[in-house]
Amino acid sequence: MKTNTKNIIKALAIVLTLATATTEGMAQKAASGKVSSSAKVSNLSVQDMGSLRFKLAFENPLRQKTTIYLVDKENNVFFNEYAGGDAQYVKAFNLSNLSDGKYTFVVESGNDKLTKDFVIKTQTFRGISLASNRK
Repeated sequence: MKTNTKNIIKALAIVLTLATATTEGMAQKAASGKVSSSAKVSNLSVQDMGSLRFKLAFENPLRQKTTIYLVDKENNVFFNEYAGGDAQYVKAFNLSNLSDGKYTFVVESGNDKLTKDFVIKTQTFRGISLASNRK
């Protein structure tokens, strides 16, 4: 009878262990699914710092490999970089060497694609200043 009781206890222990492992696995799967649904690359911003310098920033909560492009309206690539491992990306760009025209920052991560368009335009201002009166 003792042997039978030991076998029953062992069987119950195995069943409880498997049930616990299955429940934990399901909880982890649900948690990871929840994270991935809200963990896209987001909050893409381009800030004008003056003198044709811009700061590009975005959030990458899953720290996924991300590709950053700077393209013109004909999709000519002027800059590309692979980034990954950081929850946030921030980089300053000096765009003073680019010609006037329409450009786009493109950030791609997996199936996510964010874009930010901007225009470089040379403006000339004319004004007048009065000379001091001579006597």
